[in-house]
Amino acid sequence: MTRNISKSMAGILEDMELDQKAYVTLEELAELAKKHDVYTKPSLIASRLKKSGWLLPTSQRGVWEFASASIAGPYSKNDPLMEIKAFRLLNPTLECYVCLQTAAWVMGLADRVPAHKELAFSQMPRKRIPESIFAYKYSPTIPIRDVRGVPCLAPESIIVQIATKPDLIQVWGSVMEWLPDVVYESEIMNILTEISDRNDSIKRRTGYLLQGMYPDASDAIYDSIHRPTSKIRFGARKQSIRNDEKWKVSDTVLPFSPKEMEKVK
Repeated sequence: MTRNISKSMAGILEDMELDQKAYVTLEELAELAKKHDVYTKPSLIASRLKKSGWLLPTSQRGVWEFASASIAGPYSKNDPLMEIKAFRLLNPTLECYVCLQTAAWVMGLADRVPAHKELAFSQMPRKRIPESIFAYKYSPTIPIRDVRGVPCLAPESIIVQIATKPDLIQVWGSVMEWLPDVVYESEIMNILTEISDRNDSIKRRTGYLLQGMYPDASDAIYDSIHRPTSKIRFGARKQSIRNDEKWKVSDTVLPFSPKEMEKVK
């Protein structure tokens, strides 16, 4: 499909091609226009480039996907992480990281990316978050990873995030498709570092969750805490499914016993 390039837009498009832009913001268009002495309003530049098939819409107002010449037409690359990348472009100062199943998929540890992408925020933002993104509050201790162009929680952080608020998990059956692979990629010292400054309840829930899949890590957590005396919940306040006397955990959500999970490491 032929796409027209006007003389005034040629320099702007050339720079986006050279920079291999996947996405472009209104602010970036303004900078490119200034560089090439184009005095058209950035919003009008965007409108013209959209009409001629060079810019494609995203879920974020003011952010577009750039359909480069190599695509040979106004076709999206259908990047599963488009919503997250567009959101981060508009909010570059927010500390956020892909998490849970989205993070597992990004690292190649889950077979599919969830329909609603998952982002963890160090502090929940006041800005509107797209409906296609589930937001969680979680701040990692160990370093994050940069994978597929997005900041991503490490495997150990994913495990501890789950143990921090297990009642936020909506479908545990889905989690158990990828959690063993996440656990397999984790290391004891990283898990201990990730929980080091967290409260006793989070440490106990982490150890409880790992006792079948990663018993050495579970034992190391148990050795690092005071012996539990009072009960805590794994999940929301409702009738327990099982009770674990070693960890003093009342489990209200897991459809399986962590003790019976297959050892992966």
